[in-house]
Amino acid sequence: MDDASANLGVCFFSDRLFYSINDPENDKHLFRIGSFDFNFNVIDAITRQHEDHFPHILSTFERFRTNHNIKSVRALTHPAHECWTVFPKVVYDNADEREDHLAILMKGVEREHIEPTWHTVHNNEYKFLSIRRRNLMSGFDELTTQVATTDFSSDFEMAQKWSAFAKPGGSFLMIGCHENIISITSFLLGKFRAATYISFDQPEDLPYHWLQHAKNSSWMRGIHETIYLFGHNCHEIEQALQGFWDDSAEITKLNSLETIGVKAEEKTYGFDLAAAFPAILLSLDF
Repeated sequence: MDDASANLGVCFFSDRLFYSINDPENDKHLFRIGSFDFNFNVIDAITRQHEDHFPHILSTFERFRTNHNIKSVRALTHPAHECWTVFPKVVYDNADEREDHLAILMKGVEREHIEPTWHTVHNNEYKFLSIRRRNLMSGFDELTTQVATTDFSSDFEMAQKWSAFAKPGGSFLMIGCHENIISITSFLLGKFRAATYISFDQPEDLPYHWLQHAKNSSWMRGIHETIYLFGHNCHEIEQALQGFWDDSAEITKLNSLETIGVKAEEKTYGFDLAAAFPAILLSLDF
C-alpha cells in the first residue's frame, strides 16, 4: 500500500474515535481498523473546537495523513447536530417556497449559516431534507484541510451506503446507537423510506419515546425483514426496544468482519466492531 492512495473512514462515539483505512489494491479489504481513546467527548470537542481538546484530535488526523497515503477522509456526523424532516416535492421544486420553508424551519439562523441537503425517498411525492449548521461543521473542515477529498455522512446515509454495498434487498431498519441518542432509518425494496432520531436519558426510557414517535411515523411500526444495529452499547438498545420490532425480523449487530462482508489483516479487536462499522463502510470504494 506504499504507493496507492487510500481512504480514511472515521466515526466518533462518546470519548472514542474509530477509524478504518482501506486497501485500495484489494476490493473489500481493509489495511487497518483501530480506535483512539480520549478523556473527553470527541464530537463535542470537534464541533466546539475546544481549545484544550481539539488540538489532540487535530494531531491524530495529522498522524493519519503523514503515516498513510490518504487521498480522502470520510467522516460520520452526529444526528444531534442535524435537523431531519420531509417536505412535499412540490415545495422542493419551487425555489421560493423551498427557501421560505427553510427560513421557517431554521428561524433565527441566517441562510448562509446552514447547509441543506435533499434526498430522494421511495415515495416520489416527497423529499427528505437534512440540515447542518456551518459553524458546527467548521471543526470537521479544519481536521481535513490537508486532504484533497472530504465527505461527511449522516447516520441515515449509513443505511443508504449499506444498501448499495451489501444489497440486502427487501426491507430493513437500521439503528444507529449513540450516547443518549439513536437514529432509525427504514429502507423498502432497496429504496430510502424515512429516518428520524430519538434523544433519551437512559435506555430504559426508550420504549416510551419509541411509542411517542411511532404515533406520527407509521413506518416505524412497519414490517422489516432485518434490523441492523451499529454504534455504542448496541446490546442495551436492543434489549430496550426488541419488543417493539417485528417478531419475524432478524436482528443483526454489525459487529464482525464476516457480518459486514469485509476482510482485514487482523481478525480480533479490543473493541466492539459495531462502533467501527461506519468508519469501515466509509473507507470502502463501491
